[in-house]
Amino acid sequence: MIEIRKLTKETIDLLFTVEDRRLDSERVVVRPKQGGFELSYRATPGSAWRVGNAQRDIFQDIPAWLDGSEKSVFFAWLDAEIAGQILLETYENNLARIRDIRVDLAVRRRGVGEAMIALAADWARQRELFGLYAQTQDVNAGACQFFVKCGFQLGGVDMLRYAARSRETIQAAGLRESALFFYQFIRQGNR
Repeated sequence: MIEIRKLTKETIDLLFTVEDRRLDSERVVVRPKQGGFELSYRATPGSAWRVGNAQRDIFQDIPAWLDGSEKSVFFAWLDAEIAGQILLETYENNLARIRDIRVDLAVRRRGVGEAMIALAADWARQRELFGLYAQTQDVNAGACQFFVKCGFQLGGVDMLRYAARSRETIQAAGLRESALFFYQFIRQGNR
C-alpha cells in the first residue's frame, strides 16, 4: 500500500535519503511537429549509472518548506518503507513546480511516482493553480518517459541551459545536455 505523508520536523532527516540513481542508456531526440514536439529515443554508446543533483541548498529556508503554503515536501511510503520524495512549490505563470521527484530504485514501476504526481495535481488544485511544471534533461530518458506516461507534454527545449558548466563548455553543442520543460494542465483557461 502506498501512503504519502507531508514533511514534518520529525521527518526532516529523511530529506534526500531516497536514492536518486538511474541508468542512462538512451538519449531523448526531440523533433518539432505541428502543435508541439515528438519524442523518440536513441541508444547511447555504453550505459552509465548517474546520480541526480540533490539540490540540498534549496532548504536554506526550512520554515517555508514546513509551512506548506508556497512550498511543500512529501514522502511516499510503500509497505511501511520510505519509497519516494517530491518537492513542490508555487511557480511563475500560475503553475506548481515539481522541484524534485524521486522513487527508490528498488520499488520503481509500482505506482509510487504516479501517486506522487496525483498528489502534486491535488496540491496545485488546492492553490487554484493551472497545472504542473517539471524540468529534466535529454539524457534522462527515464524521467521523460515517466512524465509523458503521467500525462505531461513537452513544452520547450533549452539547448544552452547547461552551456556554462565547466565540463559542458568544452563539448560541442550537439553533445551537451539540453533542458526539457514538461507541463501538465489540470485546469482549463491557460492552454
